[in-house]
Amino acid sequence: MIIPRYLNTKSNNTPETNYSHSEFHHPGGAMLFIPSGPIIVMVEIDASKWGEVKIDGKSYFADMYVYWDGKTEARKKGHIFDMDEFVKLLQKDPKIIIIGMGHNGVVKVPDEVLQMAEDKKIELFMEKTPQAAEVFNAFVKEGKKVIAVLHSTC
Repeated sequence: MIIPRYLNTKSNNTPETNYSHSEFHHPGGAMLFIPSGPIIVMVEIDASKWGEVKIDGKSYFADMYVYWDGKTEARKKGHIFDMDEFVKLLQKDPKIIIIGMGHNGVVKVPDEVLQMAEDKKIELFMEKTPQAAEVFNAFVKEGKKVIAVLHSTC
């Protein structure tokens, strides 16, 4: 039996697989395949329109956090990505944080957050929310530890 290491059914509901395994020969002549590494299912932000973010086919009518591992979490609505919010995300040990600044780009990021991101060597991207979703999806496909912070309205 071969177990897929990466499984993506987003595009056309047909699984894409990359097999990763170790082969062992059983004394009876049979070959056994032992999976190496976790099975990873990629998350995808499907769309973002005013007041709504669609993630893996499910609509959320809120600001959202989306993590590289598929976890999603509602975000307190607001127009500032402040230090407390940044520090909370650092606990997840991301390498990249993408801030969806809203459809009109109104979310602000204080200089102290920008400085701490630089000090911690966290790549910080700030884009209007629809573009932030595209950037997040590209990094997830590359296997990066990325978090999207999405403001769903202005």
